[in-house]
Amino acid sequence: MEIRADYAIWAATSLIVIIQRLNYVPKADANRSKYVAMKWVTWIMDYVYLFGSFYILDTYVSGANFTADKIVLHQLANTFLVCFWDVVKALLFWNLIPKAKTDHLILLAKGFVNLFTLDGMKKSFNFLGKVIFRGEGLWNEFSIGKAQRTSIHHQLWYICKIGVIVIPGFIFLQANLGAIYWLPLNETVLVVGEGQRYELHISRFCVVYAEFLVLTFMKDGISMNILHQMFHSIWYSHHKIHHLPMKELCMFNAFYFDVPDLVVENAIGAAVLCSLKYLFGVSPQVHYGSMLLSLICDQHVHSLNPYTISCWNPLFDDHMRPCVSHNLHHAINSGHYTIWPLHQIKGMSGPKYTGKNTDGIDHDIREYNKAFGSNFPVDL
Repeated sequence: MEIRADYAIWAATSLIVIIQRLNYVPKADANRSKYVAMKWVTWIMDYVYLFGSFYILDTYVSGANFTADKIVLHQLANTFLVCFWDVVKALLFWNLIPKAKTDHLILLAKGFVNLFTLDGMKKSFNFLGKVIFRGEGLWNEFSIGKAQRTSIHHQLWYICKIGVIVIPGFIFLQANLGAIYWLPLNETVLVVGEGQRYELHISRFCVVYAEFLVLTFMKDGISMNILHQMFHSIWYSHHKIHHLPMKELCMFNAFYFDVPDLVVENAIGAAVLCSLKYLFGVSPQVHYGSMLLSLICDQHVHSLNPYTISCWNPLFDDHMRPCVSHNLHHAINSGHYTIWPLHQIKGMSGPKYTGKNTDGIDHDIREYNKAFGSNFPVDL
């Protein structure tokens, strides 16, 4: 009898979450059902987006069909789709999303409409003139300083600079160098107990997810836990652009980055993983699926919806909320340096931004509610 390891793991973790939730009796709250719906609809949306992306890549980019051009097209599509998906979540749960975030979306919408007026066109030419002739946003800082956080021109500039040029450019380079590849996710790479009554089939998807875990943990350990903290102290001048968005943080302004900051924080995980593979005599390549899981994880932590998932495993997603932790990082501008909020697991010591160690996801949700003026249940 063939048992698929990936199906078994996903089913088992889903079952654990269901049993835990069924055995929990929450406090009476008239609005709780709205938040319950928000959480599960968000989960469904995120998993549909991920597995839909995997299906398209498996169908059109797998094996001999893998080309750098196709991967770049996918990256370009992902840049705009993750933003669109965040807007859909906002529209579905507008009254539950923190006001600072919905107000920012309204401001961006008004700014975008204004682009097509005579006044908006004049401002656009003025903006482009500063970029071209003064090098603002390239090698010089923008002269308007913190006002960038609410400007539609700067919002679009960073999306184009980072999401349309820099990230797809790095992916294109890696694809041409042979550092990334795509082979079918459903393909069996190992059979445990072959010929026995029960055979455990390990699919390539299991390898991809394992690579994602290793890649992101190494990135967290080196980039986010060490270098990220240094970017908040001695190198803050290279990181302050990313922290222009504060409570209004959403997927749109996840692209506020200086290029050196982006490279240091995001390239180390893959570089270390490939180096370790080379040292152990394995081809120094990373499946593009692992890279995509990591990339969307990094983007999702900036979502305006605190139930947006990043761990891609029901059990992890239910006990850790990277989006909550990273939104607090932007709102407070200290602490919560890593992507994986291990302090949200009971028994793990947390960030000392309150003067003492804290643990458990409920603490972070209370801090989130305090910072954003929201009312998300601490036990959901």
